[in-house]
Amino acid sequence: MQKILIVEDHTDIQDLLHDVLSPTYQILTALDGISALQIFNDQQPDLIILDLMLPNITGESVLKTIRKTSSVPILVLTAIQSKTKTVALLQAGANDYLTKPFDIDELLARIQVQLRALPSTIQPAPDVLEFNEICLDSNTHHITVANQPLVLPKKEFNLLKLLLKEPHQVFEKAQLYEAVWGEPYQNAENTLNVHLSNLRIKLNELAEQPHYIVSVWGIGVRLA
Repeated sequence: MQKILIVEDHTDIQDLLHDVLSPTYQILTALDGISALQIFNDQQPDLIILDLMLPNITGESVLKTIRKTSSVPILVLTAIQSKTKTVALLQAGANDYLTKPFDIDELLARIQVQLRALPSTIQPAPDVLEFNEICLDSNTHHITVANQPLVLPKKEFNLLKLLLKEPHQVFEKAQLYEAVWGEPYQNAENTLNVHLSNLRIKLNELAEQPHYIVSVWGIGVRLA
């Protein structure tokens, strides 16, 4: 069953969408931007319905953060009826939008269009991620390095999971922080560096060929 993440801080609208969509889709919900980014990173939904007016982090910020790492379809809900705003949203990476109040049948049709547009060759994100000596199971949170078990706190687990998805990609530090912490990368370099350092030490202590989490000067880090 395909997963849809509903990001909406008005519980009456969220409940309505849940009731309408749950017979057909697996529904995930978030009331704010921070929760939305955390759920997105953990659950990897097939489509996101995103309200713009959110507490903590705006819908625009959520959209831009997700677009740094994913092409998941995002359907924006907005009460703003402005051509300029609409164009800006589409340019920022939104796939479609609906203005409030919206028609349920139209929403269902737009969801179906976006899900049908996904390439048939795309497979769901694997539960088990492997690279060289590292194996991570997203469901059980079980990690092994060179066949030895490794237990990580949540933030380090999510950092490793993100790096494992694209082990040769260089991730900007802001990109990593915003995806894992679900908040803007402001005065957070020390926090991220401490977690990356701890993760690097734990991986390399168990690895037979320790070389994990490489810094790329002036850009960011990559797994190998």
